Amino acid sequence: MKTLIHATMHILFITLLFGATAGVCAEPINDAAALSGLKSAKAVFLVSSTDPRKVAYVLRLVGKTAASMGRQGVKTHVVVVIIGRTVAFLTKDRRGISYQDQRPVAEIQKAVRNLSKAGIRTEACGVALHGGDIAPAAVIPSVHVVGNGFISAIAYQQKGYSLVPVY
Repeated sequence: MKTLIHATMHILFITLLFGATAGVCAEPINDAAALSGLKSAKAVFLVSSTDPRKVAYVLRLVGKTAASMGRQGVKTHVVVVIIGRTVAFLTKDRRGISYQDQRPVAEIQKAVRNLSKAGIRTEACGVALHGGDIAPAAVIPSVHVVGNGFISAIAYQQKGYSLVPVY
């Protein structure tokens, strides 16, 4: 009986020891290595997808990414450039959007408004709008219509913005 109690105490001690050190040794989940030495960062997200769920997710993630970098001490400058058929998700009347896609498109537009409130500029490619027979006036107010989304992506990169392509 005494040996059983001794063995049980030994197992309990080892379990507590490893349990306590596991929490101490585990590194916190953060981006410290990547962000080390950075005071500011610039990014241009080039978004082209016909899947409105994916676009809504990515736009929410853009906002979370900028906010997370800010919490970690890095001032961000972010621009989202929407090209191709994705621009159809930015229209006020949602013309041509299927019934199944109405909710994710509403989420896209909400995400764009939230990005705008956070100081993140969203641009829509004028070439894509023209190709989709969409008048620039039909685009929601939180979006800036530009002549050509590729020109925006090129110019922002020349200004030091890192390209983040989302296709």
